[in-house]
Amino acid sequence: WTTIFLGIEERYQGADPADVLGFSSLTGLVNSMIALVGAVLIFFLIGAIFAARRVAKLPTFRLVSTKQLPELTLAHGLK
Repeated sequence: WTTIFLGIEERYQGADPADVLGFSSLTGLVNSMIALVGAVLIFFLIGAIFAARRVAKLPTFRLVSTKQLPELTLAHGLK
């Protein structure tokens, strides 16, 4: 991040990088990025939980005698 600030200082002679980026220090920028990543992580985890619950409710074929999944093979060329 410091290279961004140095690049802005070189390009805009005399301008404060905080005026260009809108942050007075890197702390504000870092806190914003951490909050954004945390929010995305929470949304992902909620979606993963709902998907796992939906898949768990799907019925499966099981053998009556052993309660195991049957070994099913498809003919060559079928998907």
